[in-house]
Amino acid sequence: MEMDLGIHVKMHNNIGIIKLSGELDAYTSGRFREVMIETLENGCAHLVISLADVEYVDSSGLGALVGGLKRVSERKGRLVLVGARPQVRKVFEITGLEKVFPIYGTEQEAIEALEHFES
Repeated sequence: MEMDLGIHVKMHNNIGIIKLSGELDAYTSGRFREVMIETLENGCAHLVISLADVEYVDSSGLGALVGGLKRVSERKGRLVLVGARPQVRKVFEITGLEKVFPIYGTEQEAIEALEHFES
């Protein structure tokens, strides 16, 4: 049975903000990957991925995030995460990916960090 992944995209200057809700897994990571690519192709240099409402992430979801990071890096941008729940944050800690992805407490903190990165 497929758990749906809610994806909501908004823009803040040249920062794409992607809010996810539900489960980021083998069933949903392909659609998430497509949204990241489309957001970058629409002129965003940086991505903020909100995980505040994500209940579960598996290796496919992590792979999609790493793929997004690679695409953003190729464009000299950054990809940051926001608001990971404890059970999701634990997945990043176990895999060592918390060292790869900056994780901010709020969307505003992430936006300010990316705006500072540009200057």
